[in-house]
Amino acid sequence: MGEERSGRRRTCKLQELNRSKPRGKADENVIAEITRLESAIAVVRDDLSACNSRYSGIKEELKHVERELKKLSPELKKAQISHSKLSSQIAELQSAIDSAEDGVFASFCSQIGIKNVREYEERQLKVAEEESQARLRFDQQVARLTHQSQFEEEQLKLTQSRLVTLRNAADDEQRKVAELEEKKRTIQVEITEAQEGIAQLREMLQDLNDVLEEKNKHVDQAKKTHTKAAKILDQALKEIGLKNDEIEKLALERSATYRKCRLEDIELPLLEGNLKNVPMEENLREEVAMDIDDDDDGTQQPRQAQDYGIEVDFDSLTEEERADNSPETTAEFDAQIAKLNGEIERMAPNLKAIEKLDDVEAKLADTEKEADKARKDSKNARDQFNDVKRKRCELFNKAYNHISDCIDQVYKDLTKGKASPMGGVAYLSLEDSEEPYNAGIKYHAMPPMKRFRDMEQLSGGEKTVAALALLFAIHSYQPAPFFVLDEVDAALDNTNVAKIANYIRSQASDSFQFIVISLKGSLYERGNSLVGIYRDQDVNSSRTLTLDLTQYDE
Repeated sequence: MGEERSGRRRTCKLQELNRSKPRGKADENVIAEITRLESAIAVVRDDLSACNSRYSGIKEELKHVERELKKLSPELKKAQISHSKLSSQIAELQSAIDSAEDGVFASFCSQIGIKNVREYEERQLKVAEEESQARLRFDQQVARLTHQSQFEEEQLKLTQSRLVTLRNAADDEQRKVAELEEKKRTIQVEITEAQEGIAQLREMLQDLNDVLEEKNKHVDQAKKTHTKAAKILDQALKEIGLKNDEIEKLALERSATYRKCRLEDIELPLLEGNLKNVPMEENLREEVAMDIDDDDDGTQQPRQAQDYGIEVDFDSLTEEERADNSPETTAEFDAQIAKLNGEIERMAPNLKAIEKLDDVEAKLADTEKEADKARKDSKNARDQFNDVKRKRCELFNKAYNHISDCIDQVYKDLTKGKASPMGGVAYLSLEDSEEPYNAGIKYHAMPPMKRFRDMEQLSGGEKTVAALALLFAIHSYQPAPFFVLDEVDAALDNTNVAKIANYIRSQASDSFQFIVISLKGSLYERGNSLVGIYRDQDVNSSRTLTLDLTQYDE
């Protein structure tokens, strides 16, 4: 009330001063200040009235609590007397329980060097009580600061409920002591049996780990043998291809010789067949076709040259003439043939035949030029195709062999741990080793401690680890300057996330950086720096925060 009167006096004085002074800008400022002060005074009055009402309510509540305490004092005394009786009974029962416990846990107490099991329980209980007391002190302090006004009422309710609980607990404890003792014996027997079973299972696990390690060694050896066999097969197929090209070339030359003999009426000594079976026009599609498709089993068969059912009799030739296939020998035979043709023409001159012969020879020369050009073009195209095919296979095999050799070690690094120090097994296999582009590549991954299964039957986390192993193996062939991994740990548990993080940390360097987007702290806390992106409402745009983690490295 005094503050209200002094406020009114100040308001009256300010109003009088306002009337006595001339009006102007200073008056306007004073009026604005007066208005502000009046609104502040109104707020203060409201706060004062609220405090007065709160004070009166607290006084009434205090009187009510004092009356309740007077009413509950006799009941409290009775409860204390009953509690003392129950305490004495409980003490007697506790002594009996202690003697029984000393008999049960005598061997245990002697092993750990204590008098009785209660000392061990008190030690453990003391640690638990200290922890609970520390937490309770913190909770009590927070509760005292936030809910101090409700503490007395809650304590009264808790006291009443505690009295009822103690009466009920005194009756229940007598019945439960025997039941708990029997349960304790049963549980002790079960614990002993469980420990024996655990020991047996550990021995079985060790045996299985030894067998798995041996099987992994066999698998690695089989993979190496398969790789060597594939390389030998590739070399053999390449040699077969070269021999097939040579067979095709010789077959074309033989067909041309047959046509020339038929055209010039040269009689060859034949054991079988007839030159009439040889077509006068070259069928390039049949004779010079490039067999680019392999057989169904992925191998190459020797080329079958068209012989038209003709078998030449080479008995008139000596062994040296058969073995000598040099161009000089061929030129010598051509000279003898030309000489004999000249003698034949001189013996039976025929002007009309000569004119026809000139025309035929001209046509034959043009035809032979075109045929030679076609053979050369075909041979060049076939050689270019085979060269491109060879280079393509070499480049593919170079990359494939590198990735196939690296992927097993990468997968082992990503999957090995304490339970499986050897890690898993992963390897690649070609469905068609001769023409890898005609088929696919099979990827097999066998996680540690598991049997072989197809990739479709692996879990989401196992597929993620296998995919990362393949990605890192491909990177090792032609390294990229950086990787961007967008939540690759979404399907992984904490153990696998830690393995991926350790591998990324071991592979990262100044020339190879990882940019990892993740929501799991176990992954990004191992990075060199953190970049956070948030929305700035003031400028309606995104901003970034960067934290250098290298300063926290030990």
